Amino acid sequence: MSNLRHTVAEIAKLARVIDADPADMDYLMSQPPSAIKAFRDQLSDEMSGRDVARMQRVAAAVKLVPKPIAALVAEKALGPALAAAVAGAVEPQRAVAIAESLSPKFLADATVLLDPVRAAEVIARVPADMAGAVARELIERGDYLTMGRLAGAMPDSVLWAALPQATDSDILQVGLHLEDSSQAERLLNMVTDRVPGMVAAMYAEEKWADAISLLDLIGPEQRARMADIVAQQEDEVLDGLLTAVTHLDAWDALLPVAAGMTITGLQRLAQRPIMHDPTTLTRVSDISLTQGLWLDLLPLVPHLDRPQQQCLAERVLAENDNALRELIILASPEAPTMLPLALTIPGEPRTRVLTLLDGMPELDSLVDLLDATDHTAWETLVALNNELPGRVRKLLVVRARTCGLDEVAVALSNES
Repeated sequence: MSNLRHTVAEIAKLARVIDADPADMDYLMSQPPSAIKAFRDQLSDEMSGRDVARMQRVAAAVKLVPKPIAALVAEKALGPALAAAVAGAVEPQRAVAIAESLSPKFLADATVLLDPVRAAEVIARVPADMAGAVARELIERGDYLTMGRLAGAMPDSVLWAALPQATDSDILQVGLHLEDSSQAERLLNMVTDRVPGMVAAMYAEEKWADAISLLDLIGPEQRARMADIVAQQEDEVLDGLLTAVTHLDAWDALLPVAAGMTITGLQRLAQRPIMHDPTTLTRVSDISLTQGLWLDLLPLVPHLDRPQQQCLAERVLAENDNALRELIILASPEAPTMLPLALTIPGEPRTRVLTLLDGMPELDSLVDLLDATDHTAWETLVALNNELPGRVRKLLVVRARTCGLDEVAVALSNES
């Protein structure tokens, strides 16, 4: 889902370069966004290279006239396109001085066509008032594509001047159109105090699809912080997100986020109605198993009630013995979570898991991961004492005594 959203954004950027309608470029929808960006970069380099000599001649002429006259020539004779092309060839300080005599509208028109790589030094020198005026003009036009394309080349001082012109919803859109996705964390770090407002805007404007796409652009720490902020919102906001994730089948984007959430956030997530829907839980389990997100799912498991855990367990137990054994080993650092989940279904499924555990060479190390704080796991094992294979029971008794859980050891050994 999110890749599709990024592909659409890259097509729009390419269309801007070749002056085409993005709607006429649907044939590129099957291509990964990285491939479209690489082609756009090559095309931009080629187009810029052809005009180097021409731009140098124009830039040399600009140096010979006073700044006010140069500004008048730029606005009346060159036009926004040529002015943008020349900007990278003029000495940066003079380029900014000329720009100060130009109208915000003309500057915004030129900014649309500005190459952030070739004009990086010019962008870095832009005064705060000019940055704010141009940002205001671009935002009024809804031109998030240009703002996102240039944001990565802006120093913090220029961004600080531009950000107050943007609403919370605007910031979300700029983030989605960043030329360099690695800049998303930088942008969010600058607007931390506005994230709750962004979340509210996502809900009010039903832009959860955009929000989910943004999660793909930021690292685990920022993702978890965003998720915790969402978890603190009103029930209808959190439910809106979960409903959107379900409709978009975007659990692959949400599960890595949930893995880093606080306990309070995970508890709220587990309590929402949609998380009690068996179809949803089965789908969540399926995605975690088929897309390498098994370990991202496990932190949520202790906060689910027994029926929820059983839904997950039924899907996990549909795996064959080899796959199930690998899942248990993979989850070994999370053994306290895995054991109650794997033993949730009574009868043949539970017998199968216990038999599998009994035959695993890694059983000793798995049992050694249990400690005195794993209350749920120990309670589960004591309740199943009569079903435990002898080898499993003996190892658990030794481990319980090592952890100082004498009562548990007595219960497991059937001592009076």
